[in-house]
Amino acid sequence: MARKRKVLLLAVFFIVMTVASTCFFGYTAGRTTEDDQVLPTDGKLYVLIVGEDEGLVAPGQKVRGRSDTLMVASFDPKTGEIGLLSIPRDTRVSIPGRKQRDKINHAFAYGGVELTLQTVRQFLGIPLRYYVQIDTSGFRKLVDAIGGVPIEVEKDMKYTDKAGGLYINLKKGYQVLNGEQAEGYVRYRYSDSDFARTQRQQKFIKAAIKQLLKPSNLLKIDQLFKIATETVKTNIPLSVGIRYLPMIKSLQDDKITSYTIEGTDAWDNGIYYYEADMAKLKELIENHFYSHVNLSANQATGVEILVAKGKRNNGEQIAELLQKHGFRIVGITEQDKGDEQLISQVVSTRRESQSALAVAEVLSVQEVLLDVRSDAVADVIVVVGKDMLP
Repeated sequence: MARKRKVLLLAVFFIVMTVASTCFFGYTAGRTTEDDQVLPTDGKLYVLIVGEDEGLVAPGQKVRGRSDTLMVASFDPKTGEIGLLSIPRDTRVSIPGRKQRDKINHAFAYGGVELTLQTVRQFLGIPLRYYVQIDTSGFRKLVDAIGGVPIEVEKDMKYTDKAGGLYINLKKGYQVLNGEQAEGYVRYRYSDSDFARTQRQQKFIKAAIKQLLKPSNLLKIDQLFKIATETVKTNIPLSVGIRYLPMIKSLQDDKITSYTIEGTDAWDNGIYYYEADMAKLKELIENHFYSHVNLSANQATGVEILVAKGKRNNGEQIAELLQKHGFRIVGITEQDKGDEQLISQVVSTRRESQSALAVAEVLSVQEVLLDVRSDAVADVIVVVGKDMLP
């Protein structure tokens, strides 16, 4: 229990850090999973924050919703710097296993948090493997537990959604928002674009962190832990929690930088989409978020991708992700024999395994094998299993 407490405290930190995006989350109990993997090669910790709307079709009638907000948080233990990258919910992307590009928030409805994690990983080209979720009551309780969040509300905000149980009535001016008011502030979009709402969420995050880091709130560890056990779902492993727990008290709110994906509004068959500017996104990722990808070294590695028969589209999506990291794709092969593997594998055909480990990191594959073949065309073989794509 002591170790689980430490991990959930880390999750609480990331939740409060990204509190603006954690409203209307799925109803799931707090849990952690064992994992020896800790950090990607750039030394930062990356966590995906997935906010799920409640999927209410009518009062009392609930289906699985879509991700209301997506955000990637990074923490650099060497500098203490925190990066927050917001992804507009209507961003049109390729979702693994789907033929047509769709809104990124639909990934949750199609395959839950795991498919959302895969989609964001592919879209950004970041070796992302951890996530955190919290339900609606947890969001409100966390804000209330830290004494509310002082903030300057930019304008009057009034909106009612009876089916969704959302009632917003805020007045312009400086005030301390309680949990219910904070939820309204970060969710309000009646007269705003997704881009404007994202900027407001980032503003709220910084205010929430500043409030959280007050000495009086750092003494509320037990209370925050109780809320976490009731409302948090995370796959952050024990090894990560134990490593980063001592750093929480030394965090500073002035080391937080927020980023938003630039793009343009688009309409297709009467449906609104947000089209990301991929050139600017690539520059943002490389210069500010995940800048330690050795593209020239990766270009020397030839990769062959093996997929089950009829699943070539899956192989093409994996190839696209690896190419973003500089790897050279030598072929995509559909295997005739047997059923699709349950667990994905990365196989090194050379005696040195660094290239295979680099490929495994990008794909977040845990199993790396050595199978030296003198006649192999590829340096690394990726066997795509059911765990990688739906």
